[in-house]
Amino acid sequence: MRLYCCLMLLLATATIASAQMEPCLAGVDSAECGIKVTMNPPLSDNALPVPNEVTIDVPLRIRAAKVALLSGPKGAASADQFKPVEEVKNFKKGEGNARFKMQVKDCPRGDNVFEFAIYSPRLPYPLVVNQQPYQCKQGSAP
Repeated sequence: MRLYCCLMLLLATATIASAQMEPCLAGVDSAECGIKVTMNPPLSDNALPVPNEVTIDVPLRIRAAKVALLSGPKGAASADQFKPVEEVKNFKKGEGNARFKMQVKDCPRGDNVFEFAIYSPRLPYPLVVNQQPYQCKQGSAP
């Protein structure tokens, strides 16, 4: 029983140490992190035009379980005020990345800013990709 407890403690310590060495915890926008967001059509003055197809490439080492588009009121002081609008759990592997694609069809009512969050069981909290929330800008369908 003592051996089992020691092994579980060692496993827990190794898991925590592994997560703490993740470069994305120091900053998602750092080159070491490797997360890439592509939008079609692209951003215009920090405004996310919708409808839009968003592609988020996440390094496989992060083991992302899902990517979510969060929406909240402009000037929100807390992350608790952001709620999921769109979630994607399926991805395609390629070139060391997990590629998540999502369709943003319209702006949610009452909320006018977006954030992208990456969820991984290896990390203590979701990674928010954009430093400033994107404003939602409703456009016409192509």
